[in-house]
Amino acid sequence: MLHWIYPGLCELCHEPCEQELCEDCIAKLPALPLPICLYCGSPVAGDQHDPTHCAQCAAAPRYYDFARSAYLTNEATRHLVHAIKYHHANYLAGVMGELLNRLWEDTPQLMQPGRYCLVPVPCTQAHLFARGYNQAGEIARALARLRGLPVCHALKRIPTEADSQTRLSAGERRRNAMRAYTARPSYASGRRKLPGEDVVLVDDVYTTGSTAHACARQLRKLPGVRRVGMLTLLRAAHGQRDIV
Repeated sequence: MLHWIYPGLCELCHEPCEQELCEDCIAKLPALPLPICLYCGSPVAGDQHDPTHCAQCAAAPRYYDFARSAYLTNEATRHLVHAIKYHHANYLAGVMGELLNRLWEDTPQLMQPGRYCLVPVPCTQAHLFARGYNQAGEIARALARLRGLPVCHALKRIPTEADSQTRLSAGERRRNAMRAYTARPSYASGRRKLPGEDVVLVDDVYTTGSTAHACARQLRKLPGVRRVGMLTLLRAAHGQRDIV
């Protein structure tokens, strides 16, 4: 009755629908073209020399085991991420969790048996105060509800000279990210344990991989961690930095 009187509207086309995005708009979101790098998940040229690693991953291996993203960036996907990050649209976390759940089921590494837990990429205290929530944490909770998994806030963000990585170059992102993320003391000391040895980082956007690399490096230091993967809603094209 409530939906009949006050129907929900799709965030993109503004037509009535039962969730935040209608299936027609979801079908129009830009999926990553195949083939992709089996390591970082980035689209690659079909004639690459190594079938499992793109040129960037072959030159600079990362601490995670794999990374996957649901969509490329375009006007529609950029709008969704801007809304949840800058316009208090945390109601979008539910449908973003559903999109990551679909990605999960299309990722062979995640369909293997294991004890999984989700770790959201942390944000700064300033961003947490301004938004009232960490968008990665909201998305992780939505995904956790769908998959019946625990969410563990095992990482924290340390303030740096450049708290936002949006307009940094790839090299600047790497240096800043390596200083910006660390394990929370209770996990680093071993007083608290991760609830699973297969850890999946959750974030909104994968740009250069610097954040995933830095967070996975810290998680690798924790006892009992077997694998570290990364799921993000969006994948930035190479050289594209200031999308969110």
